[in-house]
Amino acid sequence: MNQIATQQPRLGEQVSLTSSDGGFAVTPQTLNDIVEFARFMALSNASIPSYLRGNAPDCAAITMQALKWGFDPFSVAQKSYKVKDVLAYEAQLIAAVINSRSGIKGRLKYQFAGEGDDLTCTVTGTLDGEDCVYTSPRAGNITTKNSPLWKTDPQQQLGYYSARNWARRHCPEVLLGVYDRDEAEEFRGPDNAKDVTPQQPSVMQRLRAAQEATQQPQDAQEGFDPAHVARETSDALTGEILEPDTGEASTPADADSPSASQEDGGQTTSEPSSSPLSAELRQHLMDFARKATKTVADKELDDSAKMETIDDMLVNYRDVIAEEHWPKLSTIKISMHAVMTGKRSVEQARKFIASDLLDCSVEEIGG
Repeated sequence: MNQIATQQPRLGEQVSLTSSDGGFAVTPQTLNDIVEFARFMALSNASIPSYLRGNAPDCAAITMQALKWGFDPFSVAQKSYKVKDVLAYEAQLIAAVINSRSGIKGRLKYQFAGEGDDLTCTVTGTLDGEDCVYTSPRAGNITTKNSPLWKTDPQQQLGYYSARNWARRHCPEVLLGVYDRDEAEEFRGPDNAKDVTPQQPSVMQRLRAAQEATQQPQDAQEGFDPAHVARETSDALTGEILEPDTGEASTPADADSPSASQEDGGQTTSEPSSSPLSAELRQHLMDFARKATKTVADKELDDSAKMETIDDMLVNYRDVIAEEHWPKLSTIKISMHAVMTGKRSVEQARKFIASDLLDCSVEEIGG
């Protein structure tokens, strides 16, 4: 009995090579071609990163992204990383994508100003006949700097950073779902999201706040004492009362002993003091306070940009500071908001943060 033998097409017959100004590119024609090509790609060794070896699904994802950009899949693979279960790409590749796929006339143009922590980069690209501009924050305010080039060639790295953000602002469709390594380090996603729902103050906290408001002498309410900051500014930002930890132990005043409230300036507390800050924790908090006060004092930024920058920094510092100490970060942010609204000066904010919150000198946080 005769049987009809079917011959499967070979990979070379399914995937073609096309030429362009940039050379040759691999171009699978159908989804099945992509799947077969990804299996072939996963068998590679030195030509792909280790996380892609034997990993056909991620090879398929790299291939589809390369086809969208019109690049060679193997070249894109060499510029890719796996960071926290997220595909990330080198900043160099992202800059190349922007120049070739964003539809700009010519290429992006870069202009740098300042030095050291004050270095900024302004990127300009022409879209539809109009110059589109993006200016980066100060280099000192950018907290995630994984590349060693941030120290040896900061202009190059700040240029990459600015080009990426230029595209996210003016042509986000080009980088849709694409992250560079620094972004992937900060990326949380739904599975890693933190619950930031404001907590309502307890009955004891409300009673304590009311007691401090009525007992505290008028002269003690001037400047930056912890209770005054908590009363006047916290609810405007978070809806919760975040009372700074002063590190001073106290106990509830005895109803039969009025001298107790007199000795501590009329303030009574019902919570024990926290343990002394470790050197590493204090350093992180001082760094955040220093950068936040510099941001608030930056005359080149409007209030919205200042608060956005401080919010970004706060999220980054939460990654390296235990959750139990997050209220200290929030208190620093609240103090900066008080400065921006004209309730206090930068010098008053620094003095409060240094003496009442971090137990350090004003000079250590930029004073």
